[in-house]
Amino acid sequence: MLILFRTAMTSYYRSLTWVLLLGLSAGGCQSSTSGTDVSADLNSNNPAVAAQAQKVQQLLGQLKQQQAVIEAEKNQLKALQLQLEGAQQNLEGLRKEAQVNP
Repeated sequence: MLILFRTAMTSYYRSLTWVLLLGLSAGGCQSSTSGTDVSADLNSNNPAVAAQAQKVQQLLGQLKQQQAVIEAEKNQLKALQLQLEGAQQNLEGLRKEAQVNP
């Protein structure tokens, strides 16, 4: 029973991780309040301004993607911690059962 619970929790956290990762990376394509100024500068007649705006936009996207990866890793860590706790509880139960029924 505990093994089924752990398997279900692992699948749940993996699914949650992917949803968060996809949601945040898709959000990286959208512009923020400062990104609005950047998107206007992308079409600037000044090539230096347009090039720098493109660099800023790329870095903003990379930053948001990295934040999504970090959040996904945090969720995976939480899932592993739950698995460890469950495994430790299962081990304790098996030890007690072995003492009662040698």
